[in-house]
Amino acid sequence: MSPKQLTGPIWIVAGTRPEVIKLAPVLNRVRSQFGAENVQWISTHQHMQLESKTMARFGITATHRLAERTVGGSITDFTIRTIEQLTALQEKVRPSLVVVQGDTSSTFAGALAAFHAGIPVAHVEAGLRTDDIHDPFPEEAYRRMTDAVADLHFAPTRAAADRLVSEGYARGMVFSTGNTSVDALQMIDHMDIGLAAADVPAIPDGARLLFVTVHRRESWGQPLENLCNAIRDIVEAFDDVHVVLPVHVNPVVRDTVRRVLQDVPRITLTAPLDFVTCHFLIRRAHLILTDSGGITEEAPSYGVPVLILRNATERPESIDAGLARLIGTNRETVVAAASEILRDPALHARMGILHNPFGDGRASERIVLGIKRYLADESPMLTDEEQFR
Repeated sequence: MSPKQLTGPIWIVAGTRPEVIKLAPVLNRVRSQFGAENVQWISTHQHMQLESKTMARFGITATHRLAERTVGGSITDFTIRTIEQLTALQEKVRPSLVVVQGDTSSTFAGALAAFHAGIPVAHVEAGLRTDDIHDPFPEEAYRRMTDAVADLHFAPTRAAADRLVSEGYARGMVFSTGNTSVDALQMIDHMDIGLAAADVPAIPDGARLLFVTVHRRESWGQPLENLCNAIRDIVEAFDDVHVVLPVHVNPVVRDTVRRVLQDVPRITLTAPLDFVTCHFLIRRAHLILTDSGGITEEAPSYGVPVLILRNATERPESIDAGLARLIGTNRETVVAAASEILRDPALHARMGILHNPFGDGRASERIVLGIKRYLADESPMLTDEEQFR
């Protein structure tokens, strides 16, 4: 499709660090296909500092920046303000297509504002489900509502695509592309951005690194307390284990983590990490304990076993492949699961096979091909052979 056929620019709307990471390879592909002058990046400032720092790492400059999120403001306030600002901006710019990713407030606000204006929506990472509208909260609801108003559904796996079709979405608008997180990993591996010594937490030679992240809203309160105590138990049981845990900025998470783990030997608590440092630690880790969907997707590319600290997951592919286990937030269960892997080299090796069921590094290529054919009104937009299997 020629850029001259576009009636307006293609918008990419993002506001959190994971969105920036997963949409960076899409941005590069869209620019290559349609010309940089026909693509606009809209920053919602949902996660202001982390978003901006990640954009700078990828060399992304926002075309339009919405007003910064009010410190302490509610999700409702942010969503309403974002929809209002996007609506006003759309009236001036009138994009040809709005691309959103995942399941954040920015994702839903971007999709709904475009839907109200009659602008087509492309949802990257569509079709993820836990079957519990409240877990994770509010992400499960946001991803379902975004799918409901989207025109193009770019599912990260075949299972996610099949799920969308089973829910009644038109097969001709649902595509299995792979997850753009794998594309982003390949970008990071080839980017000329070294790590400063100060960026990397000190890990003793010979220590087995446990990289831990906890932040999800459904874990706040007693579940988070349980997880912190489990991490302490693991360190006390294995004298060669060293934990690195980036502490989330939310005071509900931060205060609990620091209270339980601040002064425990061989546990390093850090500020939220730059994504380059984070991926260095993923590669270096012996075992990962996380409630992060992104890390669950990324770790298989580096052959690192994962214990998922949740009661439900919308990413079962790594579990089905034997690369991860869903273990919940019970203190004894977490300790037992981690101890089993730490004590059994054969089990660790089986869970550390270098195979990523979430993608092959070509997701953004497939997404942009689908967008091109959709805007050119070509059918079929992606053949079955062109999709991720």
